[in-house]
Amino acid sequence: MKPPSAAAIRDLILERTAEQLAARGLTPSDVPPDFDLLLEGLIDSFGVVEIILMLEQRFAIEFDFDELPADDLTKIGPLAAYVERKSAES
Repeated sequence: MKPPSAAAIRDLILERTAEQLAARGLTPSDVPPDFDLLLEGLIDSFGVVEIILMLEQRFAIEFDFDELPADDLTKIGPLAAYVERKSAES
């Protein structure tokens, strides 16, 4: 099975937050790679956990928080790139 691309993972994450994006007048194409889902108020700390669990289940990976800086955990670009890399490893 071919690992998912970072773009596909990004789309999945943004689909999960589509309602919050729309409420702010944003579309997924408006979201830059350094967009921080937590700091921008799209998710809360529970939302971070939900997204991590969703990604782990969907892509059969396990997050290693030593490999991903805490600052990048909620930034759309680095998070999607990390999941792409972990998926390719498994």
